[in-house]
Amino acid sequence: MKLKSVKIENYKSFGEENNTLMLEDINTIIGKNESGKSNLIDCLSYIDLTGINDDDFFKKFNKNTNGTPVISVQLIPDKEEIEKYKIKGETNIILTDKYDISIMGSFSEMIHNNKNFQKNREKLNNLNIDVVNILNEQNQRNNYNNIIKMINDAENKMFINHTYIDYILNKISNNSDYEEFSTILNECVSYLKEIQSLLPKFIKITDESLKSKYTLKYLDDDTTSKVMLNHLLNCINMNFNELRGYWNITNEADKENFSESFNEKLDKIINNFNNFYTQEKVIMKAKFENDSLNFIIKTTKKYLNFEERSNGLKWYLNMYIQILSKTNNSIINNYIILIDEPGVYLHVNAQKEILKLFEDFSSKNNQVIYTTHSPFMIYEKKLHRTRLIIKDENGNSNIGNKYYSLPHKMGSKSETLTPLLTAIGMSMNYNILSINNEKENIITEGISDYNYLKGYYYLKKIKNMPNIIPSAGVNNIINIISILIGWGCSFKIILDQDKAGREQYKTLQSKLLINSSDVIFVDGNKNPNSMINFTIEDIFSKNDKNLIGISNEDYCKEKAYYSLEILKKIENNEVKYDEETIKNFDKIIKHLFES
Repeated sequence: MKLKSVKIENYKSFGEENNTLMLEDINTIIGKNESGKSNLIDCLSYIDLTGINDDDFFKKFNKNTNGTPVISVQLIPDKEEIEKYKIKGETNIILTDKYDISIMGSFSEMIHNNKNFQKNREKLNNLNIDVVNILNEQNQRNNYNNIIKMINDAENKMFINHTYIDYILNKISNNSDYEEFSTILNECVSYLKEIQSLLPKFIKITDESLKSKYTLKYLDDDTTSKVMLNHLLNCINMNFNELRGYWNITNEADKENFSESFNEKLDKIINNFNNFYTQEKVIMKAKFENDSLNFIIKTTKKYLNFEERSNGLKWYLNMYIQILSKTNNSIINNYIILIDEPGVYLHVNAQKEILKLFEDFSSKNNQVIYTTHSPFMIYEKKLHRTRLIIKDENGNSNIGNKYYSLPHKMGSKSETLTPLLTAIGMSMNYNILSINNEKENIITEGISDYNYLKGYYYLKKIKNMPNIIPSAGVNNIINIISILIGWGCSFKIILDQDKAGREQYKTLQSKLLINSSDVIFVDGNKNPNSMINFTIEDIFSKNDKNLIGISNEDYCKEKAYYSLEILKKIENNEVKYDEETIKNFDKIIKHLFES
C-alpha cells in the first residue's frame, strides 16, 4: 500500500492547523531553517504502522497547544494489491499511543471479508482453552490473553507484532494436547502478519560514514560508530561474527578465497551504484590485513583510502549502502525513504544524479520524502512534487501541499521560496537558448509580469503562445535584448509606465536603437508619459486585485510568490481573471503587435 497522506497533530512544532502532508511518489520539502522540516522527517522516521518505535514519541508534544500528539495516516492500495487481496478504497490508521493503533476503511474490510480468517477466529473462541497448564506464569497468561484480544479486534485495531507473540505460540505448539487449537491460532496470527506486510515501512537515511580502516580491536568494541560497516555487511549478507572469522583462518589459500568472495559481492554493489552515480566510475576494494580491514576507492588513476575521497562521493555512497541495507538489499516494495538535506556536499551535477536515483526508487513501488535548500534538488519540471513548510507567528509549522499556495499572513516567504523560484528561474533561462523567430518573443520586466502574462495566455487558450522571457529586473532587459539582437531574433518588450520603465525605454533607444514600435507600456501606450504612474498590478480589476492579494502588506516583497500562486491556480482551473482584466491585457497585446 502507498502513503497518500499523513496528518501530524501536536507533535513538536506541528499544531492543529495546516498539519496534513499530501504525498506523491517523490516529495521535495522546502522551507527556511527552523521551519520544521527536520521535525517532519523525525516524526515519520519513528512511525511503524504496527507501532511507534520510540518510547518517548508521545511525550514530544507541541508546547503551544499542549495537545497530545496524534498521527493519522491515509493509505491507498496499488494495482497488484487490488487484484490479489481485493482491497478497494482508502485505509485510515490513527496512532494515539505506542500500542493503540486504530484502523478503518479498506484494510478493515479486507479482514472482515476474509472467510478463512473469520472461520478460524470463530473456532478459536469456541475452543476457549485453559492455558494455565501451559503458561504457568501470570505475565505469559496476560500476553496470551492480549493476543486473543488483538485477534478478536483485528478489524478495528492493528495487530501489534509484540516480541512475546512467537514465544507464546511456540509454548502452545509444543503441547500435543492443544494441537488443533495451536494450528488455528497460528493461522490467525500468520494471516494478520501477512496482510500487515502490505503496509509501507519508513526508513531514515542518516549521516553515518564508512571508515578507511577497521582494526580487530575496533571490530571487537561495542560501538555505534560501526553502523555503516554493519550496513555494508547486510548488503553482502554477512554478519560481524562471519567477518571476524577471517582472522581465525590459518590456511593462506582459504584466506585469499574469503577475501575474493567478499570483494566479488562488494563489486556487485559498486557496479549497481555506478548506474546512478555517473559523474565518474567508482571502483572499491576491501583489503584484509593481519590486524585490520581496509577500504580503498579509485575513480581516476590511483586508489585512495576511503576517507581521503571527497565528501560528496562519500556521502552519496554511504546513502546508497544504507538504502540497500535498510530495504533488505532490494530497493523495492513498499518503503518510504526519508532523507534530511541530501546532497549538501555535492556539486550541482551530482545533486541532479541523486534525483535520478530517487526516480529509480519510486519506480519500484517506493516513495521518497526529502528536505532541501538547494534549487538543484527540485524537480523543476515536476513542481507539483514540492511541499512547503513555514512557521506562523505562534511558532507552529504549517504545511503547504500546493507549492504555489500558502496562507498569506505568515510573515516573509522569501527565504522559504528562494530554492523554488530559483529552480523556476533556471528553467526559464534554459528557454532563452532555444529562442528563434518561429514564435513571438516577449520580454517582461520580471517574474511577476511573466506569471501574470502567462496566466492571461492560458485563459485565452492560445495554442501558439509567445515565448515569454522574464528579466531579473527592469535594468537587466538591455542585457537580454543584446543577446537576442546578436542571435538575429525579433522581440517585443512590455514595460511599466513608471520612472524605472521610462528610463529603461530611453536607454534601449539610445544604446540599442530599439524601435518604439517594439515596446508597449502596461497602460497600453507606445510612448512614455511622465504624468502617469501605471504598473502591471493596475491592469487588474478590483476583484482580481483582492483575489491575488495585491493590497496585502507584504505584496511588494513577495510579488513573485503572489503571481506564481495565481498562475498555478489558473492552470489548475481554480480561478479566472475578470472580464475587465482580460480586456486590459487584450488592449496591451493588440497594441504591442500592431504594425
